[in-house]
Amino acid sequence: MEKGRVLLLSAGTVFVLAVVSILSLEAQGVGEAQANAAVRADVVRIDAMKELGALELPPVTFLHDKHTEAVLKAGKDCKSCHLEKDGKLVVKYMREKDTSVSEVKAIYHTNCIGCHTDMAGKGQKTGPLDGACRSCHDAKSKIISAKQPAGFDNALHFRHTETKEIPSALKGESGETAKENCDRCHHDYNKETKKTFYAKGKEDSCRSCHAEKATKESRSMAQASHTSCVNCHLSLAKAGKKETGPVDCAGCHGKEAQAKIAAKNKEAVAKAPEGARLINRKQPDLTLMSINKPAAGQKPLAMSPAVFNHKAHEKNVDTCRSCHHKGIQACNTCHTLDGKKEGGFVQLEQAMHRATAKQSCVGCHNTKKADPKCAGCHDQMKARKTPPAESCKKCHIGGKLNVPAEPGSMPAYWNMKPEEKAAAAQTLLSGRADKADIYSIDDIPEKVIINSMVNEFEASEMPHRKIVLKMADNMKNSKMSGVFHSDPGTLCQACHHNSPASKKPPKCANCHGKPFDEKSPSRPGLKAAYHGQCMGCHTSMALKKPLNTDCAGCHKERKK
Repeated sequence: MEKGRVLLLSAGTVFVLAVVSILSLEAQGVGEAQANAAVRADVVRIDAMKELGALELPPVTFLHDKHTEAVLKAGKDCKSCHLEKDGKLVVKYMREKDTSVSEVKAIYHTNCIGCHTDMAGKGQKTGPLDGACRSCHDAKSKIISAKQPAGFDNALHFRHTETKEIPSALKGESGETAKENCDRCHHDYNKETKKTFYAKGKEDSCRSCHAEKATKESRSMAQASHTSCVNCHLSLAKAGKKETGPVDCAGCHGKEAQAKIAAKNKEAVAKAPEGARLINRKQPDLTLMSINKPAAGQKPLAMSPAVFNHKAHEKNVDTCRSCHHKGIQACNTCHTLDGKKEGGFVQLEQAMHRATAKQSCVGCHNTKKADPKCAGCHDQMKARKTPPAESCKKCHIGGKLNVPAEPGSMPAYWNMKPEEKAAAAQTLLSGRADKADIYSIDDIPEKVIINSMVNEFEASEMPHRKIVLKMADNMKNSKMSGVFHSDPGTLCQACHHNSPASKKPPKCANCHGKPFDEKSPSRPGLKAAYHGQCMGCHTSMALKKPLNTDCAGCHKERKK
C-alpha cells in the first residue's frame, strides 16, 4: 500500500514538472516574441480555419518577410512553403484549398513544426517547437501591423502598360507581338468551361469580379492580386529583368516602399507624351450624362444633360475607382431613373448630387473644397439643400441641341452615339467660361477700416485688396475653381453672404446689429460676426498669423 502511494506521488510529481516545463517553454516563446516586438508591414494573421469552424486557439501572428529571408538564407525558395500549379505559386500555405479543420491543422503543424525541428537539429536558430503552442497562438501579440493598403492607381497602371518587360502574349496577323499588353493581366471568365480568357475591348476593373471574399466562381481580391502580381514579379526576377516589382510584403505594403513607388509613378507621368492617357480604354474625352430611356408610361422631369469632360477629370484623380465602383461602366448603367439592385437602388440624381458621397460629383467637389486654400471661404458657407441655379448651369449647360424626341417623351439623348454626344458636349462647352475672375483692381478697396466697435482696442485695418488677390491666386491653377468662380462677384460671396453679388455689397453692420437680436438667433451680433468670420477663415486656412488669441494682431490695444 505504501509502495503504491510512493509510485502515485512520483507520477504526480513527474506530471506537474512536465506541465511546468511546457508552460515555461511557451512563456519563453511568448516572451521572446514580445521582446522582439516591432511595427512591421509583413504581419499575416493565420486564421483561415475559422471559415471551417470555431478556432480552438487564437490566430497565429506570422511574419512573412522574416520567414522569406530565412528560407532564402538556407538556399531555398518560395516552393518550400507554397505549392506550384500550372507554373504559378499557390497563395495558400502548402495546399490549393481549405478542405477540413483536421487536414488544414495537420498541414500547418506538420510542416511548420517539422521545419523548426530540422533547423534546431542542425543547431540553427529557429521558431517554436512541438508543445510550445502559445508561442504561435498568442492572443496578446505585441507585434503591430503597419501594413498599408496596396492600391494600383492609374499612374502605376501606366507604367505597367508602357514597360517592355511585360510583352503581350498575343500575336498579330504577321506574327509580331501585339503592341498592347492588356492580356497579361485582364481576363474574363467562361462559366461553361470554367476557364479565364482575354476579351479585347472589355477590360474592366479587377474588383468587377474579385470581391473582398472569394466566391464559387472567383477568388478574392487579395488572392487574385497576390497570385497574379507576385508570380509575375517572380518570373521577371528569374528572367534577370532589371525592373521586377516587389516580391515581399514590405515592397508593396510598406510605407517607405510606397513612397518610392509614388515617386517613380510621378516621374513616369512627367515623361509621358503630351496628351497621353494613363488609362486607355477607348473612353470618351467628352460626353453627355443623362438618364437612360424611361420605362413605358414614365414622363420624367429631367434637366438638360450634364456635360462631362472625362479627360480633364482623369488628370485630377488617382484611379478610376475615384468615381466608378466595382466596374467601370457608364454611371447610368447601374444608377437608373428609379434605381436598381446593381446600383444599390441609388438613383442617378442621387449618385451625381449626394453631398456626403465621395464618388458623387458634388461629394467629390466638396472634398476638394476642404483644401486649406479653399476652406477659408467654403467652411464659412452653409451647405445648401438646393444649390443656386447658377451653380446647376455650370454642368447642365443650357443650349439648343438637335436631338429628336420620341413620341410623348423628352429628347432621346439615350439614342445618341458616343461621337454625337462628344460633339454636342463640345458645342455646349464652347460657351462656358472656365477661368476665375474678380472685379477690376480699382473696384476692390485696398483697405477696410473696421472702427464701428472701437472700445478697448483701436480700429482694425484689414488689407482687403491683398486678401482678395491672394484668394484669386489660390484658384488660378484649378480648372474646377475657374468654372465655378468665373463670375467676378462669386469670390465676394464668402464674406458678403446672403446678399446679391455686387461691386459694393452691404456692410456687415447692415444686417448684424451691435446688440444680439434674440428674435433672430441664427444671426450673430456684429462683434460675433466679425470674429466668427475672420477667425473661422484663418483657422480653416491654417494661417499661423494672427492667432485667434492674439487680439493685438488685428487691432492694437488702446492706450489709456
